[in-house]
Amino acid sequence: MNSFNALQNSIFFRFCRRALVSRAPSKLVCGGAFVGLAALAMALSTPASAQTVTLRDPAFDLNPVPSNDNTAPWVPGFLRGRPLGLVVGIQPSFEGSGDLIPTYGLASDYSNAFSARSPLQTMGSIDIPLLDMPMLKMGIAGNLLPEIKAEGPREGLDRLLPSITAGAWGSAGVETLSVDVKVLGQVWAPELFENPREGYEAQFGMTFYTPLDRLGGGRNVDLAVRADVTMADDAYMNQHFGISASETAASGLDAFTASAGLKSMGVGAGLVLPLSRNFELQGKVGVTQLLQDAAASPWVVERGESTDLNGNIGFAFRF
Repeated sequence: MNSFNALQNSIFFRFCRRALVSRAPSKLVCGGAFVGLAALAMALSTPASAQTVTLRDPAFDLNPVPSNDNTAPWVPGFLRGRPLGLVVGIQPSFEGSGDLIPTYGLASDYSNAFSARSPLQTMGSIDIPLLDMPMLKMGIAGNLLPEIKAEGPREGLDRLLPSITAGAWGSAGVETLSVDVKVLGQVWAPELFENPREGYEAQFGMTFYTPLDRLGGGRNVDLAVRADVTMADDAYMNQHFGISASETAASGLDAFTASAGLKSMGVGAGLVLPLSRNFELQGKVGVTQLLQDAAASPWVVERGESTDLNGNIGFAFRF
């Protein structure tokens, strides 16, 4: 109301009134000015809360127009809200070796319990979802098991050649907590490979996610923590941790038969530190402990390590 009173006493309003009374040609100009000022008055009379603009690092934002989505329209759906970047890290050359080697890979998403499951799991694979519901996800999984050479802690033992594994996985829960299960087994290896890696593994895990304080771009620090346990069948355990009579003669280690059961348990954590709306630092750290016959294998006890470490750090752009 105060805005309209001020408008009525303004020079523009008086000029337009005289022009309309005299029916002068300038009445069209005055009419336009009146409409414009009326619109301005209505805008000024709008509650302040409706005019609030949230600043989201406009220098780095793909879409600085304030919105809940705040994502550029050209970004593909599978990339929206996800990071794209590189990480470098370390991991054991093979389980129980105690030898750490450098690794390179793509950035991971730790923004909820479902997405953090994959990068934090100790039984890595490519997981493809077939059922993707808010509280239930299921799909198929596959992996290429690399060669394990007969050197280092396994000197004198059989060389294990690469093979391809496949299986299924499922995860249920909410954004902050999820449980999952996955089964993988060898499905193919070239016929010319005399001793390809074989056997089945199964893993049960739980992932917890919590947002922490807000940093760059008003984004929360993401923290995800996971624990899992892995089991393996006789074929896997005896090939990877058993020692045959011929291997005893070549290596000098005692003969050993590894049976099916618990193979390992792991704990890991992933952290994202936002620098702005779109840029972030991220990393993870994890530890895996061999169990039962895997930890009791002579080559692990005398030459290797029953506790393996892994981790990485990197930089990413989040769409």
